Amino acid sequence: MADEEVVRETRTTVPSPRLTERFSPFSKVSWGAIWAGTMVTIGMEALFVTFGLFIAGVFGGSPAWSIAWFLVTMAVSFYVGARTTARLSGAPTPELATLNGLATWGLAILGTLVIGMVVTIVLAANSGPTSLLAATDWGSVELWFGSLWGGVVLSLVTAYSGARVQPTELISAGVAAGVESTAATRRRVAG
Repeated sequence: MADEEVVRETRTTVPSPRLTERFSPFSKVSWGAIWAGTMVTIGMEALFVTFGLFIAGVFGGSPAWSIAWFLVTMAVSFYVGARTTARLSGAPTPELATLNGLATWGLAILGTLVIGMVVTIVLAANSGPTSLLAATDWGSVELWFGSLWGGVVLSLVTAYSGARVQPTELISAGVAAGVESTAATRRRVAG
């Protein structure tokens, strides 16, 4: 008995990752993807707006052209930003990818409004509010807010459609990231 070693085994219980994911609502939010999508959205907006200002400066833009270009800018920018977020999020279901894309929409709208207010304040301080409205050749406040509201609604619709990633895209993105899809889990358990 003196030669026998006494081995004590210590076991620690570690909760499974699936169990902690189920109880943590923030574990399914991919903030890195949301911030990346927001930066893509704001970057594309800056690109489209500067191009629109260039075209308006060279060819003399009309209010109708300015509104149309603003709506195109919002639609394309938010679609691409939400699509980027949905693809980068690695979400196992289209619903989670959509929610990540809509979070990008909210954050990008906030960023766009802050940037727009700062630019407006700087321009108004340098040129005065009446010359600011005269320089845009729009004139009516209703037209401004109507086009802004239309841009926000249009950007929400395009962000939603951009974030609706097809399940095959999610499965291929998940396989590349080492994430097992729900369908693959069901097949593995059933088979």
